[in-house]
Amino acid sequence: MPDKKLHITAAELSVMKVLWQNQRCTAAIIVEQLEKRRPWHFRTVKTLLRNLVAKGLAGYEVDKRDSRVYHYFPLISEETYLAQEREHFLEEYYDGNLGALLSGFLKDRRGSEEELEALRRLLAEAAERSNNS
Repeated sequence: MPDKKLHITAAELSVMKVLWQNQRCTAAIIVEQLEKRRPWHFRTVKTLLRNLVAKGLAGYEVDKRDSRVYHYFPLISEETYLAQEREHFLEEYYDGNLGALLSGFLKDRRGSEEELEALRRLLAEAAERSNNS
């Protein structure tokens, strides 16, 4: 089971996406980049950043020229977080059965020819890795 400390709420995820995209930015930049999708007040973003810092998912440095300005940055990569979330989803909803997950998606959603071809390649690569281990 994934470490609960890595859980990110939907609101925190919006902030993390900006951090992942920019790698380092202020709360004001985050507010600016989110304002089209989520018109959050500056204090809301600061609260979300404080939560992410407390969880060890984001860090900050105080600006050397203005001690009132903090520069935030991610402490977990987007890929690491997404891998953890995929694993959690697979375990929580499909009891770890990857085949059931994939067949469920394929039954529910029609993929484009390009998506299906990409899946074929991934399955072939996975089979090759399995045969070599």
